Amino acid sequence: MALNKDQILKAIDAKTIEVDVPEWGGTILLRGMTGKARNDYEHWAAQQTQQEVPDYRGIRERLIISCAVDDAGNALFDSDDLAALSQKSSEVIDRLHAKCQEICGMTSESVEDAEKN
Repeated sequence: MALNKDQILKAIDAKTIEVDVPEWGGTILLRGMTGKARNDYEHWAAQQTQQEVPDYRGIRERLIISCAVDDAGNALFDSDDLAALSQKSSEVIDRLHAKCQEICGMTSESVEDAEKN
């Protein structure tokens, strides 16, 4: 049976995972990006490539901001939190960034699989 518009728009379709962050004393929920969040993230990255000297500072934190949610599914962080999040351990940020890439299909393996299809 084909889905109607309401069914599609109401569907919870982004994968959410809980990631243990012992350094922070608990867990964080990461959800795959929405289409808008992915567009915004890619737009920012594309703007950097247009610069004489691209500035990719905060690229990991920006992805985490796009994926981190609270128990209700609301964004945990916003762009105003970039500087504060950038002050956290690079080891933790790298680990969360890698998890975000996985659930968003942004790993090199995901790209290779997509190219095969």
